[in-house]
Amino acid sequence: MFKKLATSFMLASALVGALVLPTFAADTATSSDDTFQNIVFFPVRVVGSSVGLVVGVPLGAVKDGVKGAQMSTKWVAGKLGSEDGVYQNWAGALVGAPFGILGGAAYGTFDGGWHGLATGYEKPFSKDAFTFKEE
Repeated sequence: MFKKLATSFMLASALVGALVLPTFAADTATSSDDTFQNIVFFPVRVVGSSVGLVVGVPLGAVKDGVKGAQMSTKWVAGKLGSEDGVYQNWAGALVGAPFGILGGAAYGTFDGGWHGLATGYEKPFSKDAFTFKEE
């Protein structure tokens, strides 16, 4: 009975000690440890980058499509006389918004894909990889 209890205690201590070791290793890491860590972490970065790409493309297309529609509506309204006029904005929305949506979505596809790839590689599966910050 005592041997089983002692063995269980030793295994539990080893498990808890093994969980704490990576935190101590990060403080005193050498260049070979960094290289090993990069090699082991590479598959996680690749998967995170791929997921960031898959999520980033539609997010970028929608986000930049909306921005493009707003910008083209204001541009057409400005050419018709006033960016703040009600009738000019309606005409701008009818004429300019479809072009802005298409152009913005095309740009956003590449922009969102690149953002997802880059951020997903640097910080895999983080909130930054799945969202866009306002520039």
